[in-house]
Amino acid sequence: MFDRFVVVDWSANSTPKVGRDSIWIAVYGRTGLGQGVGQSGEMTVTNLPTRAAADAFLVDLFESDRTATTLLGVDFSLGYPVGTAATLGLHGAPWSAMWALLSERINDDDRNTNNRFAVAADLNERLTGGPAPFWGCPPSAASVQLTTSKPAASKPAATELADRGVLPPFRAVENVLRVQGHRPFSSWQLLGAGAVGSQSLLGIPRLHGLRRRFPDRMHIWPFTSGFRAPTLVAGAIVVAEVWPSMLDVGDIGDRVRDAVQVSTTARWLADADMAGGLDALLSPALSPEVTAAAIAEEGWVLGVVP
Repeated sequence: MFDRFVVVDWSANSTPKVGRDSIWIAVYGRTGLGQGVGQSGEMTVTNLPTRAAADAFLVDLFESDRTATTLLGVDFSLGYPVGTAATLGLHGAPWSAMWALLSERINDDDRNTNNRFAVAADLNERLTGGPAPFWGCPPSAASVQLTTSKPAASKPAATELADRGVLPPFRAVENVLRVQGHRPFSSWQLLGAGAVGSQSLLGIPRLHGLRRRFPDRMHIWPFTSGFRAPTLVAGAIVVAEVWPSMLDVGDIGDRVRDAVQVSTTARWLADADMAGGLDALLSPALSPEVTAAAIAEEGWVLGVVP
């Protein structure tokens, strides 16, 4: 189905950084020289210091071979719990409206300096009038609208909507992972080991920009394709959310875990494709209610099956 598999371990660093907890990109398969998976395909893993550099890397990759079909896996949430866009008063497809809003509000320069905590505080003000649902920031960024730690349940202004079930703490896919014994983090948590919220705030605008650059080539699974494999033409790029922690990487020795995880995930996706199992991963059997929420707003993690 795909000529190339690209997996990105994103980062929310506020300064340039390489090594552990920075951006790693694995590319497996077609190199641009007519090679594909199973045809002398190769794995490359690149460590990049800034999100701008990662963005440029992906643009160069997609421009250098405009015929390769690519599955691009990213390790941050592509959507927010159902009800977020409506509570913000956004119009149109909820996921797309949220992407547009973040792209308008987030500033993220070539040296990783960004305003994600200010944007999160503003969104909290609009969503609840208090320090929720987003939480977690350095003391220097703390305010009435955004706290360094998760607000106590006793604060009505911070939890009123969540208590009524309007803004769930987790998306449906994270609830499935939790039932299966995994420990996914909420999209609302912005800081702390393993947190993914900041990566989403900074990653979604970058994907929005790529989609505007390659409008006829890029699909966002499952938002634009539904829960099925998109119809692929030459040069098609399918973006999907992945969670590398689902996969066992074994003993990594002195290697950087992030680097091992992106290469392991890329090989896993390629192996599934070669074995004819990737279509099943793109088409999980979900309830009608979960399917509707995932396609409209929440998204889903590729490979998670209830």
